[in-house]
Amino acid sequence: MIRADNSAYDYSKYAYLEQLKQEKIHSEQPAVKPVQKPKTAVKPKMHLFSIIFIFSVSVLIISRYAFIAEINFNINSLEKDYQKAVKENTELNVQLMKSVNLETLEKVAVEELNMQYPDVQSQIVYVNIQRNQGAGEVQNSAFYSISDVQENRYIAYTKTVIGNILKVLD
Repeated sequence: MIRADNSAYDYSKYAYLEQLKQEKIHSEQPAVKPVQKPKTAVKPKMHLFSIIFIFSVSVLIISRYAFIAEINFNINSLEKDYQKAVKENTELNVQLMKSVNLETLEKVAVEELNMQYPDVQSQIVYVNIQRNQGAGEVQNSAFYSISDVQENRYIAYTKTVIGNILKVLD
């Protein structure tokens, strides 16, 4: 039989190292600790700068939201005032229509102002006007074409929209 030979592995070296370790532990001299690098202190100015920056950005954002809220409040109050004015205008128009009665108007005109109806034969005169078909009509027809009238409508509409926007902003 062949016997396994462990001579390739020499464990005596490890035993010697283990013995040295034991001697160091039992010796009275304390073991030398490895020198650690001191921790670098974080600069306090950097923290202060970042805190001030975050605070200023926060204040800026909050002030913008406050400004927007104030504008919305003003818009709402102006819209309420506008609705109130429209309602008051409607009520005044209704009162005006109630006060203007054609019968009372006729009565005031006849009695207080001494007005009278015209006599059909002597006081009514009919005038016949013939249109002159000359150069003047050509200029008017060229000047007031359908596209010009429609364009003027758009311009007038745009002006009224801009005017309404400016009234709201005031």
